[in-house]
Amino acid sequence: MKQTFDSKHFLNPVILPSETANNISNYIKASNLKIKDLQNLFGFEQPQAIYNWRAGKDLPSIDNLVKLAHFLNTTVDELIAVDLRENEAVYDVPDEFQIR
Repeated sequence: MKQTFDSKHFLNPVILPSETANNISNYIKASNLKIKDLQNLFGFEQPQAIYNWRAGKDLPSIDNLVKLAHFLNTTVDELIAVDLRENEAVYDVPDEFQIR
């Protein structure tokens, strides 16, 4: 269903941390890579960041997200779970961001 919005309404993408963590975990399991392998690929001294991504405690930085997608042979879009929520702007939304 296509929605139309006036200049003060727009869809706001929101990252869903727990669903993103599930995606990351599932792709890691499917890749047959061990946490130690990913730790080495990232050059991390400790694996804690990867465990935190899988648990949903933290999200990878943008550069690490791109690397993770590459290492797992997928895309960033497949790793990140996003929900589009209707939002209302205080000011008019510029034309290029309006959804028609």
